This record gives sequence, structure tokens and C-alpha cells, in this order.
Amino acid sequence: MKKVYLALALLILVLQARLLSSDGGLGELFALEEQLKTLESSLEEQRQLNATLAKQVKELQNEHVSLETIARQTLGMVKEDEVFVKVIELKQPISTHE
Repeated sequence: MKKVYLALALLILVLQARLLSSDGGLGELFALEEQLKTLESSLEEQRQLNATLAKQVKELQNEHVSLETIARQTLGMVKEDEVFVKVIELKQPISTHE
């Protein structure tokens, strides 16, 4: 009977070692849980960005003022009777005098 208990104890010890150290063990479980937290955080950020972009799309579809503003700022568009003036800033020359 002692041999059976000893064999069972040895089997439990081997299974415990496998559980703690191998692929699919506790170490991998903790790593996967950490990866899941990171991915959930990233997903929430993407959801917020998606909501912001959806709001901007609705504004552009419904409000012509927003569309006009973007066309003016990004594309440099002007109305029919307006004149576009681009201001170029010149860099100051570096002085070599001490």
C-alpha cells in the first residue's frame, strides 16, 4: 500500500511541475491574461476613436460650415470672389559677428 501512495505522490509531483513550468501552464496563463488586458485597453481606445470619427462624419454630412472650414484649411480652397494669400516666413540669417 505504501508503494501505491508513493507512486500517487510522485505522479502528483510530476503533474504539479508540469502545470507550473510547461506550455499551457500557469506562466502562460498569466502572460495571456496580461496580453488580454492590453488588447482590451487598445480596443477601448479604438472604440473611442471610432466614436469621434463617426461624430465628425455626421457633422460633415449635416453642417456645410464644417465642410467649408475643412476645405479651406486643408485644401486651400477659396470662394469665388475671394483672393488666396499665402504668407511665407523667412528664416533669420545666422549672424557670424561676435
